[in-house]
Amino acid sequence: MKITLNPYANLGAVSSFQMNQNATPFEIKSQDVDSKEMEIELSRKKHAEFVQSSNAIFQGAPPTQLVNTQTNSITISNGVYYHIGTVNGKPLNGTPLTGGGFNSNFSPKLYRPPGASGTRLTPEQLESLRIHQSYSQQERQEANKLVSIFMSLVRLADGKSSVESMNTPDFAQNFPRFAEGVGLDLTQPFSINGKSFVYSNGELRSIAAEE
Repeated sequence: MKITLNPYANLGAVSSFQMNQNATPFEIKSQDVDSKEMEIELSRKKHAEFVQSSNAIFQGAPPTQLVNTQTNSITISNGVYYHIGTVNGKPLNGTPLTGGGFNSNFSPKLYRPPGASGTRLTPEQLESLRIHQSYSQQERQEANKLVSIFMSLVRLADGKSSVESMNTPDFAQNFPRFAEGVGLDLTQPFSINGKSFVYSNGELRSIAAEE
């Protein structure tokens, strides 16, 4: 039995194979480029948020109100300078950052204790030091409690924490004070980034989970 090969068909097969082989590494390179571009864009976003939040603190910019009192709802977005309460009558403002953490006017992230780095502080770090020292240690501790509540709500809104994990003694002690400071009515259902909750008898519950 004699087998006759079609040279044109085989050339087409070889050509297709070579094209596929050539295309594969090109696609990987393209993905690598896209990944690097995303990393660069994310880094730029983090830097821009940090600079903007620091400027808001230094310049005493008016913060965004956290609660819409008409709908009893909270909307949290990274990079927004919020008012999250008061400590001894002093406004507590700050920005949740995409890179993590909260840049607070009670303790700006640029703050460095004198001599901590072994180098001269920049003008921005000196201003952060001045702001940091304008509050007492007790005031900063009270501010940290409110910031902790706020960040727990951020994690809840992002789906990184469950309602069950929120119900700790610290949350039960500090959440009502936080809510009062931002104008959230706990006698009514409320929402955080579109998710509905109720708070009663010292416990946070998801309305959707009960349905």
